Amino acid sequence: MAKVKYTKAQRARIRRRRLRQIRGAIFLVFAVIGLISVVSFVIGKVRTVSNDDDQKLEFAKLIAPMVSLDPVPFESIEKAKPELLEEASIWGVIYNEDTSKYARNETDQLLIPTVDVDRYFKKMFGSETLPEHATFSDGTLTFEYSEETDSYVIPIVSFSGAYSPRIQDISSSGSTKILTVEYIRYPDPTSILVPGEDTEAEVYKKMEYVLLKEGNEYHIYSVRYAVEN
Repeated sequence: MAKVKYTKAQRARIRRRRLRQIRGAIFLVFAVIGLISVVSFVIGKVRTVSNDDDQKLEFAKLIAPMVSLDPVPFESIEKAKPELLEEASIWGVIYNEDTSKYARNETDQLLIPTVDVDRYFKKMFGSETLPEHATFSDGTLTFEYSEETDSYVIPIVSFSGAYSPRIQDISSSGSTKILTVEYIRYPDPTSILVPGEDTEAEVYKKMEYVLLKEGNEYHIYSVRYAVEN
C-alpha cells in the first residue's frame, strides 16, 4: 500500500486537529472529575445535615424532661438539687415509656417503680451518682415514695405549660458537647420538635446544656445561661 504524502499545510491541519482532540479529551476528563466532586460534596453535605438533625433529635429527647422543669443553672450534677434530678428522671419515664403497663392505686394515681426511675437517672445524668428515694416536693407537686411498692406515686396533673427544647446548635470539644437550646412553648411537652419544624415558634430564652461522654453515651452535666453573640 502506497504511503500517503501530505503537504506541509495538511500536516499542520492534522496536528491542530489532534491537538483539539487531546484538549477536548482533557476537558472531558476534568469535567467528569468536577461532576464527581460536586456530587460527592452534595452527598456529604446531605449526610452531614441528616446526621446533625438526627443528633439534635437524640439530644432533645435526652434533655426534654429537664427543659420542661426550667431548672436554675447548675455547674455540675453534684451541685444540682437532688429533687430536681429525681423529678426529671420521673418525667423521663413518663415521656418515654408506655405508662399503661404500670399499676395504679385506689385513687387511680400512677405508680412508677424506682428501678425505672434509676434507669432514666443513669441515662440522663450518668452512673456516678444515684438518687436516694424518698418523698419530695418541687414546691407545686408532691411525689410520694411508697416503700411498700418501691415506687413513686405520681400526682394527677396537667403538664401542658412546660417548655420544650429546640436545639439550635451543637459544639464539641473532646468528650464534651455543648447544646445551645431554645426554650419554646409546645402544646404537648412530651413531643420532640423535629429540626426545621415550627420555625416561627416563640423562643422564650436560650440556655446551654453541657453534656459529658461516659462510655458511648452523653449525659447532662451542667446547665448555664447561653452566651449571646
